[in-house]
Amino acid sequence: MSSQFKPIQIPPGVVAMPTKNMSSTNWAEVNLMRWVEGELQPIGGQAQYVYQPFASRCKAIHGWYDLAGIYHIAYVCEQNVYVDTSGALTEITPTGGWPAPPLPTQGGYGDMLYSAEDYGTPRSTSSILSVDQIPNMWSVDNFGSILVVQYSADGRLLSWDPGAATGTLLTRVTGSPMGRCFVVTSQRFIIMFGTTEDGTTGGGSFRRFAWCDQEVMTDWDYTSVVNQAGFLDIEPASPIITAMSGRFGTIMFTAKKAYLIQFLGLPYVYNYVELADNCTPWSPLSITSTSSYVLWMSDQGMFSFDGTTIAPIACLVRPWITDDIDLSNVREQAFAYHDAQFNEFWWFYPQSVATNASGNGWNTRCVYYNYKEGWWGQGQMSRSAGITSSYTVQPILADGLIAFQHELGNVYVNAANPFAETFDLNLASGTVLTTLKQVIPDVKGDSTNVQFSFFSRRTRSNGDTGFWSPPVSIRSNGYVDARVTGRDIRMKISVVGGIINAFTVGQHQVDAVPRGDR
Repeated sequence: MSSQFKPIQIPPGVVAMPTKNMSSTNWAEVNLMRWVEGELQPIGGQAQYVYQPFASRCKAIHGWYDLAGIYHIAYVCEQNVYVDTSGALTEITPTGGWPAPPLPTQGGYGDMLYSAEDYGTPRSTSSILSVDQIPNMWSVDNFGSILVVQYSADGRLLSWDPGAATGTLLTRVTGSPMGRCFVVTSQRFIIMFGTTEDGTTGGGSFRRFAWCDQEVMTDWDYTSVVNQAGFLDIEPASPIITAMSGRFGTIMFTAKKAYLIQFLGLPYVYNYVELADNCTPWSPLSITSTSSYVLWMSDQGMFSFDGTTIAPIACLVRPWITDDIDLSNVREQAFAYHDAQFNEFWWFYPQSVATNASGNGWNTRCVYYNYKEGWWGQGQMSRSAGITSSYTVQPILADGLIAFQHELGNVYVNAANPFAETFDLNLASGTVLTTLKQVIPDVKGDSTNVQFSFFSRRTRSNGDTGFWSPPVSIRSNGYVDARVTGRDIRMKISVVGGIINAFTVGQHQVDAVPRGDR
């Protein structure tokens, strides 16, 4: 019988389903693959910075230029802060250090019933209570050339001047209250959230946000008539979880609602308006901004804010997340970052204890969303913090105690090799047995370490689990030999070996022949 090749067009993006045996024209699962103008290709490699390991796990990264045009990278870790200047890493942790973040299953003052457990010891909490605790927050930004940092468990607003003498450490900003987190606005204010010890009657609260005088981060005198410092208390009362400042204003999330903080100028300076309910980011760091949107991942799904409206985004990989997420640790560990070069929102999160072999609750998985083209991808990669690229630096991500430049080179570190797997190819709608003889993939670039394998199953009875064919490479003439027969046939493209060469995959041509009912 002569070969009759027919095209199979698989659109960009993953659509996660309860089973891969369904007939669908989509990709069922990928690992660290993306689509660029419709063509599939592996995510770029990573190059590790040659620093000494950090003393604690990195939680936030920030890059900025000082007044001399020198680029600095700040690594805010759980108990330490470092700055990279021209490749030299310096520790600037404040005197006295920072307290270690409590475990998600460890309670604090006020938890549990009165007289429960021993006085002066951490409270133990159940896994149910741990998912309801307010997580820690690490904030970092620059106020002009000055680095500003805050950690919720410490409360101090800290600053560091890159022009100061060698050995200068982070110090508390004079006159500033204690608080949970902060943002720097485009109007040159610092807004702090959950402020306490602010000199007012009652001393502030978890629902207060306050701001310093314009251009003067040391002036927090709310009673003065010659400055613009002030504060507001959120109604209805609810603890402030996180905030993000952008060109549209500052979006703030409490445990209940989302608000937009708007600049009014004198005499009110700032006000806030309610935006939505029940969309708070899953963790305080599960939010990032792009040139067009603020994007975040929530327990309720993915959301965007364009300056006027909060809108849900269909998360087509949500079943993959829900099936394997560590709910006890996601609020402390998950984070988002923006890969501006490829118009992608990335969200990293911890796997459930049942599937995470390390059992440490750290991030081991990620999903990513291309907001320009509207597709989703998946990845098995462990990272703890990240920032987008600048004009002179690639994206920077940390994995606990080490840091990497991403989208650079052809080696993956602490990440599984790329692959892409389809659903049932729907060659005959599963009605008859079909033999898939050969595939002609449209592959450009270096395909020497690209292999194809095929899953086939002859019946959908419980006794037939199907099998995968041995991986095969692309022949020199461009053909891939499949030679599998079944009602359900799936295809998997994998990259083998330690080197991830650059290649793209376009439309496939398949030679499939119907065989009959059995």
